[in-house]
Amino acid sequence: MLRIGLTGGIGSGKSTIAQVFEILGYPVYISDKMASVLMNEDEAIRKRLTALFGQSIYPEDQRLDKKRLADIIFRDKSALRQVNAIVHPAVMEHFRQWSLAQNSEFVFFESAILFEAGLAEAFDAVVTVYADLDTRVRRAMRRDGASREKITERLNNQMADEVKRQRADFIVMNNDDEQVLPQIQHIINQLKQRK
Repeated sequence: MLRIGLTGGIGSGKSTIAQVFEILGYPVYISDKMASVLMNEDEAIRKRLTALFGQSIYPEDQRLDKKRLADIIFRDKSALRQVNAIVHPAVMEHFRQWSLAQNSEFVFFESAILFEAGLAEAFDAVVTVYADLDTRVRRAMRRDGASREKITERLNNQMADEVKRQRADFIVMNNDDEQVLPQIQHIINQLKQRK
């Protein structure tokens, strides 16, 4: 089984491309969603986050206060590094276990920060979804109901898509006028040759 990383910046359409891979029958692990689950359900993670930020990070309903955590790590890069050092290894171990339970020649790991988190080396190949900047900003504004300035600020906190393109094994061009299905089929054919 090949393990394939799937990444792309805000508004690139990587979630849509992940859905296409799923429709074609390939399991896709959505790392952001699973990280949220693990931060609420994994007792070791809960203890370590509570030790870092106090019991108030898990208020009375015992669910992680995501907004409070986001406010902390947005202002404090060392806190972000500490959280990543706790969460990323747990997510990767969960993905490893999940992969073993799949019956497929490929599994995909979708993550916006695959390269930034230093996770790319854990995969047999990496697919980067790319769209031009104007398309990405427009999509993110529509999806999130956020201003151009807010989206631009978030984009500036991510690795440049041009860098991701250079480091990827495969690229899906996903501007509004692009045909993605032939690109995805080409990637699948190339991956089958690698097996």
